[in-house]
Amino acid sequence: TGSRTPCSTACDAFDLVAAPLLVSPPVPVVGPVRSPLPVRERAQLTCPPPVRSVWLAPNPPTCSGSQTTQFHQSITGHVAVDARSASWTQVSDWPVSPDGNGSLCWDGGSIIGTWSLNTPWDVFHHTGGFSFATPNSVVENVRVHNYGDAINVRDGASNWAVRGAHTSLIRDDCLQDDYLNAGVISDSLFDGCYVGISTRPSSNNSKSDGHTNTLTMNNNLLRLQPMPTVYKGPAPGHGGFFKWDDHGRVSPKLVLRDNVFRVDSKPNHQTLGLPPGYDVKCSNNVVVWLGKGRYPDRLPKCFKVTRDRRVWDRAVAQWRAAHPWSL
Repeated sequence: TGSRTPCSTACDAFDLVAAPLLVSPPVPVVGPVRSPLPVRERAQLTCPPPVRSVWLAPNPPTCSGSQTTQFHQSITGHVAVDARSASWTQVSDWPVSPDGNGSLCWDGGSIIGTWSLNTPWDVFHHTGGFSFATPNSVVENVRVHNYGDAINVRDGASNWAVRGAHTSLIRDDCLQDDYLNAGVISDSLFDGCYVGISTRPSSNNSKSDGHTNTLTMNNNLLRLQPMPTVYKGPAPGHGGFFKWDDHGRVSPKLVLRDNVFRVDSKPNHQTLGLPPGYDVKCSNNVVVWLGKGRYPDRLPKCFKVTRDRRVWDRAVAQWRAAHPWSL
């Protein structure tokens, strides 16, 4: 935690096999983007059309510059993408959206929405910054601002990991996993979301059952932020930390270790507690409560509730110091 590792070590669980790198002609890039952190010299590739390759460490294919089209590739084999100097600014409702049956290691990238603050919540309900459907994949160091869901885990993305993410002004879920996959979120700063983590199947999904899976959160910072437009209730407002299925109990089990949460007001809907009726294991978590009165929900002993805002501010400052490339 705290040091930026290249994909060659971050994804060392991948079976890397020496093979030719096959790249289609690149999509033109409009305008240079300065990387927030100096990147070592390497051959620079703009975002290509579908790539079929096995990653040749330590030189993964690179996305660079200001992108003007959606990144949508069908991944086969084991593919890594270095996007540390790439950006997508209001490119589409789903600007980065890889799929396929191969495993992906994604590093970096800035994904920025430019919607106005008074944009209706229904608009955001159908948008997401980074949306992936690839199994056994790692997404790390991605920056998302002003989208509906910051990270959307789609059908097929089993056994995923999100690390070092930085998100802000997220108008729906910090992370959504409607297909109830097993996954790990670690070392990430979710600095302002309408809802925290969602693993509740959508209304058109009656087949997913993740009750034997586990979603793990280690060493993250997550703040709920009252948003100017809402799903329901008064605005500004927000939902709860965890949106789990409360009908068939098909959402994953939950493990929470060494996380800091912050909330400044009671939610419009959902709760500020843990998902009722689920297997939750936890240790050494903190909630910074800055709302009126007592904390509105009961939490187990593995949580400490404090009114000291400095706990949150210090944790954010430490995270930023450890991630200097994240703006």
